[in-house]
Amino acid sequence: MYVPIAMGVMLGLITISILSMVGFGIKSIVDGKQELMKILIFLVPAAIFGISYLITGDLTESAMMTMLVTMALLAVMLVITGLRTTFKF
Repeated sequence: MYVPIAMGVMLGLITISILSMVGFGIKSIVDGKQELMKILIFLVPAAIFGISYLITGDLTESAMMTMLVTMALLAVMLVITGLRTTFKF
């Protein structure tokens, strides 16, 4: 009996959190406190998920592909940053 209520409250809180983050992000861009590129970086996982969902058609498989691709991109960026710092270019 309590599980559906708890799930509904949890989903409601997640929705409110996401909407407030989007709202404050837009406000920060309009006020000039943040650069648009820095805000758009947060949309990369959503774009990867959307593309993988279009390819596979399965939510679970798309989520796993998103995680793997995001981790691979992170590893590549760490290597690039390390090389750039090491060789000072």
